[in-house]
Amino acid sequence: MTAMTAGPYRAYLVGLPAALVATALWGFTFLGPAAVAPVNVYWLVVGRYAVFGLMSLTVLLTRRGGPRALGTRRLLTAVHLGVVGYIGFYLLLAMSAKLGGGVLASTMTGLIPLMVTLVSNRLEKVLAWRRLALPVVVISVGLLLVNSASPSGRTADGRDLALGAVLGFLSSAAWSYFVIVNRRALRADGRPAVDGTTWTACIGVGACLGSLFLVPLAVTGGGPSPVSDTGTLWPFLAWCVALAVLGSWCATWFWNLASERLPATVMGPVIGMEAVFGASFNLLWEGRTPTFHELWGGLLVVAGVLLASYLFNRAGITPDKAAPTGADTAEPVGPAPVRSDRA
Repeated sequence: MTAMTAGPYRAYLVGLPAALVATALWGFTFLGPAAVAPVNVYWLVVGRYAVFGLMSLTVLLTRRGGPRALGTRRLLTAVHLGVVGYIGFYLLLAMSAKLGGGVLASTMTGLIPLMVTLVSNRLEKVLAWRRLALPVVVISVGLLLVNSASPSGRTADGRDLALGAVLGFLSSAAWSYFVIVNRRALRADGRPAVDGTTWTACIGVGACLGSLFLVPLAVTGGGPSPVSDTGTLWPFLAWCVALAVLGSWCATWFWNLASERLPATVMGPVIGMEAVFGASFNLLWEGRTPTFHELWGGLLVVAGVLLASYLFNRAGITPDKAAPTGADTAEPVGPAPVRSDRA
């Protein structure tokens, strides 16, 4: 180990796989809308986060001292991250797709890795700007290629396209905000250690509360009710549970595990893998091979993530930057549906 000391090297070996698992689980959630159709997607979001919220409340009831240990400020931070990062992001993205088309909305999400990487490097100054340029360009080109392969066309007029682009930008900003603020809250200096399981549960409560605002959209969104018949109800409930357990709880838990150990300038590029995993799961679901754009776009995203990780390795991040120690470590504690604590 010449580039990194043992502590940061171990943090890197744990943090990067955890971040990749989180993005894979988030990519899995892309199957949800197609799986429950013709039930509208708003019902799926409400059902998913209702289950996530119940799981989170159960955890908090068994860890009554957990929220108190977080303190009021951190508790409110976790709850509002659940609202902004999960409900705000999805709602803005759905509105963008409705106005500007799926291609536009999907393409705008390609801004997320770029936003997170650039803002995080501005805040933390982990790598020289010139060293970030190549992985950011490679990932951005890859995401554009993947999204350009979407079969849905743009039929909106200029005004709707412009508004759709603005909403898509805001959705990317919402998720970037979640990634950056979540990580800074977990790694804040001079504060008591964070129990990652409690933190994940508080985010879940926030997401559940935020989903209640989607109930009117679900009722008026068209399509059959999820409780219209048993043939619709049971598959719907099964997907709500699967998305809540895997795509919400486990993904957030693994992301928090990575957030404690890696600079956000590394986690920014890794977020691009969510689109790759999502496309891969959809290809399996549809039973087809990737198009030229999908294949090479996905490979470019993977290459960009590996390149960013390599640059992090070569940077020789010191232990206090790469992995907090002592009281500042939000080390996972106690049993959880998976190991203990990307969100």
